[in-house]
Amino acid sequence: MEKAIVIYTSKRGSTKQYAEWIAEDLGCEAVAFSDVDFKALNLYEYDCIVYGGWIRGSGIVDFDKFAKHLDADLMKRLIVFGVGFADETADNYAQVWGYSIGKIDPKNENGAVLYILGGRYDPEVVTGLDRLLMKIMRKVLVSGSTKDARAGVNKMRDRIDNGVDMVERGNIAALVRDAKKRS
Repeated sequence: MEKAIVIYTSKRGSTKQYAEWIAEDLGCEAVAFSDVDFKALNLYEYDCIVYGGWIRGSGIVDFDKFAKHLDADLMKRLIVFGVGFADETADNYAQVWGYSIGKIDPKNENGAVLYILGGRYDPEVVTGLDRLLMKIMRKVLVSGSTKDARAGVNKMRDRIDNGVDMVERGNIAALVRDAKKRS
């Protein structure tokens, strides 16, 4: 790899952990989005740009703000990862895609890549608006479930009620492979 950068947003540490592992495996630096001065940073210097953020609802937090700094050339260098605790299903992937990359490149003409990585959720440390949103999400899950979807709903309800930790270094293997191919 000639030159890569990992830019991320993280609220409780899962995305930061992945960003650090990815940067370590690529031999580059991981930079928190809040610390990036895009006027001073020249993204064109990088063969591969990795952006990671946590998933809230179906969108990757702050991706829209990051995307303002991208054009078609930079999109060709882009790999995005979202961290959440829902299972990686085709429906979940499509929703996250639609609320992130799909908003700026609906037909994926520039070849950006999206990964969804398993995150960590601890209901004991969630407060404020996030706690309220999780309660609402739990109610919506339960109220809108069908017999066919009951097992998935029960799994998500259990994760909301009891927490889950799906953060594993092995989750980044395919992403790192793709990033190395981009150079």
